[in-house]
Amino acid sequence: MKTKLKYTLAFVAVLLIGFILGFLVSGRLIHSRVNRMQKYYTKKGFRYEFRRVLHPTQEQIKKMQPVLQNYAQKNRKNMMLFRAQQQRLMENLHHDLKPFLTPEQIHRLEIMEKRRMRFMKNGTGPHRPMRMRPAQQRD
Repeated sequence: MKTKLKYTLAFVAVLLIGFILGFLVSGRLIHSRVNRMQKYYTKKGFRYEFRRVLHPTQEQIKKMQPVLQNYAQKNRKNMMLFRAQQQRLMENLHHDLKPFLTPEQIHRLEIMEKRRMRFMKNGTGPHRPMRMRPAQQRD
């Protein structure tokens, strides 16, 4: 019976280690992909990504440089326009929702908006979910 228990514990330990390693590797892969996508929206990152994919020669790089520079600027401008439109959309949503919300819900909406603005400013968001506090604990 002791042997069976040892094998079961070993199996559970290996399974647990596998889950933990899988979780960490998955998180790292997702972080890498998101980071690469964020860099795509900078001028330097845009040019780098095309060079990385195309593997151009030095001669091609010299010829492509003005074109990539032009489109990198357009890409960045487009991204900033999108962010401005997204900001207006969220402001309109909050304005239209407020008549239906309780003071506690309005407070949570304001917290959510502050976090979103911090994310837009820093490029990173909160890494934990927002906790819901009872209304009597609100500041």
